[in-house]
Amino acid sequence: MTRRYELWKKWSPALFILPALIFYCYFVMYPLINTLYLSLCEWTGVGANKIFVGFRNYQTLVKDPLIWQALSHNIVWILVTVFVPTVLALILAVLLTTPKLRGMAIFRVTYFMPSVVSLVAVSVVWKWIFNQSYGTLNQVLKAVGLGFLRTSWLGNPNTALGALLTAGSWTHYGFCMVIFLAALQGMDGSLFEAAMIDGANSVQRFFYVTIPLLKNTITLIVLNSLIGSFKVFDLVWIMTQGGPYHSTEVMSTYLYNQAFFMNNVGKGAASAMMLTVIIAICSAVYFKASERGEGK
Repeated sequence: MTRRYELWKKWSPALFILPALIFYCYFVMYPLINTLYLSLCEWTGVGANKIFVGFRNYQTLVKDPLIWQALSHNIVWILVTVFVPTVLALILAVLLTTPKLRGMAIFRVTYFMPSVVSLVAVSVVWKWIFNQSYGTLNQVLKAVGLGFLRTSWLGNPNTALGALLTAGSWTHYGFCMVIFLAALQGMDGSLFEAAMIDGANSVQRFFYVTIPLLKNTITLIVLNSLIGSFKVFDLVWIMTQGGPYHSTEVMSTYLYNQAFFMNNVGKGAASAMMLTVIIAICSAVYFKASERGEGK
């Protein structure tokens, strides 16, 4: 009896983890390994005839200027949709934790709404807003006497990416705000009281007390935004499909086009593996930088 109990005590944690491990291996690791295999093959996506070509797909990929253009758009997307929503969400969260603010619940629901609404619906609404003929933006510009600024926001290569970045930032700040709100409400109020006693004003308390306490939260939000920016697809595909003239092409739309429109599954899989490696490297670098910052 004692031996059975010892064995159960030793292996029971593994038994509880086993279902999650099986789920992870089947739905994450198996597709990843299969994608790696497909990236080493030439396959049109039809039939079972896969020709092993080694690293030829990767060689073709790095020589394609369009993949580097798509990667540059992802980098711009990261710089804008990570920084803008994070800063805006932090400001809103601090304002919403003000004790004297009335209607706080209404403001929270309103600001969080962009994160609840389906990305498909959001994309359709923003596509309507930016429409050249009847879009809200052009109508407002005309009404205030700035009609000369009207343009085809999604059809102009010079403005299409900016329009998508605006929509992308709007969809993300609500999630960031809720995370910041939870962190702010869990802070020890005595730290702020001590800072006030020492003569710190509201700005000094924000930069020297609030920000350091939010360091782990900021790390979580930035990392989540970083990965999400590399994986962005729905918004871009519905609003522009990577056009016009590839001016809004990102890594995900590039690999989708290669695999399902150009019938080059091998090259599409190679670009997917390239994207996976980039996300892993960026995440590792950011985690390492965060750990060094905590150690100082």
